[in-house]
Amino acid sequence: MSGCRVFIGHLSPHARERDVEKFFKGYGRIREINLKNGFGFVEFDDYRDADDAVYELNGKDLCNERVTVEHARSKRGGGRGGGPGMGRFSSYGYPSSRSAGSRYGPPVRTDYRLVVKNLSTRISWQLLPV
Repeated sequence: MSGCRVFIGHLSPHARERDVEKFFKGYGRIREINLKNGFGFVEFDDYRDADDAVYELNGKDLCNERVTVEHARSKRGGGRGGGPGMGRFSSYGYPSSRSAGSRYGPPVRTDYRLVVKNLSTRISWQLLPV
């Protein structure tokens, strides 16, 4: 099932698998924990558990470091790998050159603004209908 993998950024070099397991305790069954140097991935059985963990744990302290917790991007393009900024949108929120939206170029700032109220804090601007 997709959407179950979570990226952990700014991970302390002292963090161990058991620390990460304890950090995510109560957010569902964990399939796998994969720690790298300064970051890691946690894979959940259910995407809803991953959603809850991202929403609740982003910006919290793990081993005395404030970590970022976000959904991992899917792997694309011949093993170039996932990770933040490698998905459909670049780290600036603009569509990447491989998406259909790039034919229009980057967004242009105008005098027009749209205020949308009464939305969950968990929604991003990319999910708003056009």
